[in-house]
Amino acid sequence: MMKSICLFIVFLAASSSFILKDEWPLFRGDPRSQGVSNSKLSDSLNQLWEFQVPKGAFEGTPLIVDGRVYIGDLDGEVYCLNLKDGKLIWKTESEIGFIASPAFHEGILVIGDYDGKVHGLDAKDGKQLWEFETQAQIDSGANFYEDMVLVTSEDGNLYALRLKTGELAWKYETGDQLRCSPTIAVDRTFLGGCDGQLHTVDLKTGKALGEKIPLGGPTGSTPANSGDMVIVPTQGGPILGISLSGSKVVWTFSDQELSPEVRSSPAILGRVAYVTTRNRRLLALDTQDGSLKWEATLRKRSDSSPVICDGRIYVGATDGRLYAFDLKTGKVEWMLELQGGFQGSPAIAQERLVIASDKGSVFCFGPKPQ
Repeated sequence: MMKSICLFIVFLAASSSFILKDEWPLFRGDPRSQGVSNSKLSDSLNQLWEFQVPKGAFEGTPLIVDGRVYIGDLDGEVYCLNLKDGKLIWKTESEIGFIASPAFHEGILVIGDYDGKVHGLDAKDGKQLWEFETQAQIDSGANFYEDMVLVTSEDGNLYALRLKTGELAWKYETGDQLRCSPTIAVDRTFLGGCDGQLHTVDLKTGKALGEKIPLGGPTGSTPANSGDMVIVPTQGGPILGISLSGSKVVWTFSDQELSPEVRSSPAILGRVAYVTTRNRRLLALDTQDGSLKWEATLRKRSDSSPVICDGRIYVGATDGRLYAFDLKTGKVEWMLELQGGFQGSPAIAQERLVIASDKGSVFCFGPKPQ
């Protein structure tokens, strides 16, 4: 048993250094939900374009894949835009809206809606390839493992569907709502549930691995994994660091002034995890002991999950401000004021930052055109 645990940790350590493509295909950027882009961004971002949906609203995080931007809106449309100029390539229309972020794999776009339906779309033209029905609303983006797509639902289940057909491979029941994306490390996934537990599921069998780990309260945040640690914020405010090898909570950061409530998901790079709280804070915590390395204050609340890129951390706020903080010090390097507010997170790839507002705008920033 000890040998298998050690091998798993070595595998995680090795996999933490793998190089992603310069794209943003998932809600948190990569299967382990680290919220890290390996792209480059200019020191001073310029707005390159804005795509406006009259009377529209976005809550999800866009994707950036193969020179295209994908996102669904609250009115039931899924949009595919040209990353270069923001022009519409295609859109699909339905009567049911999307708060979940889309996910992309092997040419298929997967997104869940308010009614609990999972849609598999051809990314080339938006045509529906398949549909699968859960029993409740879908809040967050999917993830992928081998030939399967993993989707959580407020009906309390994690569904593993065949990517090409939407056929059910297996499902895992938690007994309470799931609002997070499934985080994957090697052959297992981690789920933070509204039942106040961290679930670890074997992706080969769909069965629980070990005992559930109590979190002390419900969470809708997507866990972030790096090496042996999983970082999980809870809705009530405490942020937990959990050891995979020990299957236990190693530390808890609890401060009612700094972190009274958390609705966002953490970003993690090296030994530091970054979390936005509902008390206008961005916190940098040591992943090994939970100590506070620095804190930064925003002018308004942020439910937008932070994204790390090129020595900075990018955060959107509910008042329409977009921030860039220095990764090591928390100092604000620049701030933009935009129309509307941000519930979704930035997507960063191909030297572009794309973010969508609750006033129906998709903004793209990048280097100043030559």
